[in-house]
Amino acid sequence: MKKPSAESTRKDKPAQARSIVMREKLVESTLDVIYDLGYRSASTPEFVRRAGVSRGALLHHFPTRSDIIVAAMERLLRDGTREIRDVAKKVASQEVSLEDFVEFLWEMFSGKFFYISLEFITEARTDAELRTRMIPVVQDFHAALNSIWDEFEKQAEGMPHATRVALNLTVCLMRGMGVQTVLKDDPAYFRSMLEAWKAILPQLMQEQQNANNSTTRVSQN
Repeated sequence: MKKPSAESTRKDKPAQARSIVMREKLVESTLDVIYDLGYRSASTPEFVRRAGVSRGALLHHFPTRSDIIVAAMERLLRDGTREIRDVAKKVASQEVSLEDFVEFLWEMFSGKFFYISLEFITEARTDAELRTRMIPVVQDFHAALNSIWDEFEKQAEGMPHATRVALNLTVCLMRGMGVQTVLKDDPAYFRSMLEAWKAILPQLMQEQQNANNSTTRVSQN
């Protein structure tokens, strides 16, 4: 079989680079459309229009609407996972405090990332294919969160269980507040709860640890 010439290889590289850029633009435009219009109203013609590419380019990369929707969902969650892992590294080096982490979670669960995630989660309830494709990516996302939990536990001075419970509660609180922002536009209201939770969180962790210690002593007697 004849090997590709050096000249043809050089010509292929720019074409491949353009193809990758075009694919990324389509995925990014899809996320923007879902954010602006919602999952059900997000159409392939709008993906194409916003990306500034031809319909043929869309079909080349994503033959069906489902293909590009899933690619967009995977991109969203993997970007979120990468961001969380970056924060975990900063927690490990003590560049990020518990209060900083609460703020990070609030930013994540009250902005574009969370609103688009809600669109996918709601649709996945009745779309078996989307749900199946989401599960492994969501598992990676939660594994990344667990890596942050691990770092905080290492710094918790003998309170690993209490730390994990408190951090899981924090995620649930941020997620619930994020849902509430859809119908309640009141930044001061949410800020007051955030500041209250920052004050409560260390106390909660200590109370959890005290309860665990008491249970351990009773079981040993």
